[in-house]
Amino acid sequence: MIWGLYVSLALIAVTLLFYATGNILSSVAVYINYLIYIAGIVLVTQSYKKSVDESTPFPYGKALGLGVATMFYASIVMAVFTFILYKFIDPSLIDQFIEYTEDTFLKSGMSEDMVEQYIKLSKPMMTPAVMSMSQLFSVAFYGFLISLITSIFLRKKAETGFDSAMREIDNEEE
Repeated sequence: MIWGLYVSLALIAVTLLFYATGNILSSVAVYINYLIYIAGIVLVTQSYKKSVDESTPFPYGKALGLGVATMFYASIVMAVFTFILYKFIDPSLIDQFIEYTEDTFLKSGMSEDMVEQYIKLSKPMMTPAVMSMSQLFSVAFYGFLISLITSIFLRKKAETGFDSAMREIDNEEE
């Protein structure tokens, strides 16, 4: 939970920095958030590995669960922050988000009619509550995806009988 708080505080700091500079919808902010996700998962996994006994196995499933749990706690804090940001701090951000989405679709080649229809259908869903729920699920989902990959490299395999026997042979030779 503590690492989830650290990750969410870093994400909030980046969001506020980009908000203060007027670039809250910048793609650079998204990439920085991904780096924070990765760093948070790697750091919490390494911290946990250091806190347990060296002989204790740290299998893939446990590493995956640790990363997902950390990002789930971070997603709760981020959902609350997102709600406060869009509801109380700057409600005009929703309109900015809609304009950004509209421009992105038009630049991608969609017709104005299709974009207008999409915006018309999605505008009622663009509320602070829905945006915060979206944040809750997206941060947890990205944490799951990143943990799937990082757990491969950060797990500690359980010692097999063969490894144990080979270590005994090596120790006898010395």
